[in-house]
Parts: sequence; C-alpha cells; structure tokens
Amino acid sequence: MDYYEWGMQYLGEAQSLKERLLLLRRKVRECDNETALKLCRRISMLNEMYLECLHTGKYLIEYGGSHEEKIKSQS
Repeated sequence: MDYYEWGMQYLGEAQSLKERLLLLRRKVRECDNETALKLCRRISMLNEMYLECLHTGKYLIEYGGSHEEKIKSQS
C-alpha cells in the first residue's frame, strides 16, 4: 500500500472541500437569515470534513515516509 499516494488523495479532497467552503461562505452573506443558518450548518459540517481530510492526509504521508525508512533500515 502506498501511503504517500493515499495521503495525497486525502489532501486533494481537502482542497476540493476548501474551495467549496469559500464559495459557501461568500454565498451566506447574500442570503436571508433562515437560509444563512442552514448554510452555516452545512459550512460547519464541511469544515469538519475538510479538517479530517487534511489531518489524515498529512498523517498518511508522514507515516508512509517513516514506514519506508523502517523497511529500508531492516534490509
């Protein structure tokens, strides 16, 4: 399993979520109160997803690097 590639996929998804969040944050300024509240809830959920993807991606890349170093040192 290639942890680096896997981590990069997570980081790519994090970037997509970040771009979507920027659009929604701009949109919330133009909405009425009820719609803005719904959008804020959605933004909150997407932000949590973004942070999870970001942290998971970084962890997998770091783990992959340290894992490969351990394998090389055992050889």
